[in-house]
Amino acid sequence: MSARILRYIQFAGQTEPEGIHLTPPLDVEAVQVLQGWGDNAAYHAQFTYNGVPLKGHPGLDLLATPGADIQATDHGRVIEISNEPGGLGRYIKLDHRWGESLYAQVGEILVETGQVVTRGQSIARTEIVRRAYPIHLHFAIRIHPYNRFDGWGGFSDPTPFLYVVELLPSADVDDLDAAAQPATPLPPMVVESKNLRRP
Repeated sequence: MSARILRYIQFAGQTEPEGIHLTPPLDVEAVQVLQGWGDNAAYHAQFTYNGVPLKGHPGLDLLATPGADIQATDHGRVIEISNEPGGLGRYIKLDHRWGESLYAQVGEILVETGQVVTRGQSIARTEIVRRAYPIHLHFAIRIHPYNRFDGWGGFSDPTPFLYVVELLPSADVDDLDAAAQPATPLPPMVVESKNLRRP
């Protein structure tokens, strides 16, 4: 799917059979997905994760307003705060009973490593300065047990756990505000090197 297509997702609280119930990482009723799970496979195949070419986009890029609150999607503990220059940028990783959640392309960070957070707690804010790609949150999850060498970096599609109520196919997007459609390239990724530690 082209990055020029915005998909709108509405979330509703339901009970997931696997016991993983995540609240949206942004406090909005409908989320615009700039780049979904597995999108743009040819672009992402140029990049590796632990030496393995990516099979597609390993997460969700969610359009956000500058400085918007980013919230923990479940109870957990902050296990990593770091920066991947030229790629995911500043990011936060949380540990949960079921795995990990990753929040990248963040601006101001509101938590510290080791801190316990609750579901819905503000952990960061989105960037304020727009780059070539619209301001967004890159959100991803890993579910135990995971394999970082699977072509996805061990990540799983978070959409089923966020409870999609409505996902408009790209054909229906024509009715949306055309001015909101980004006409920019995909967000940058950094080429993996021996000195780079991927989140």
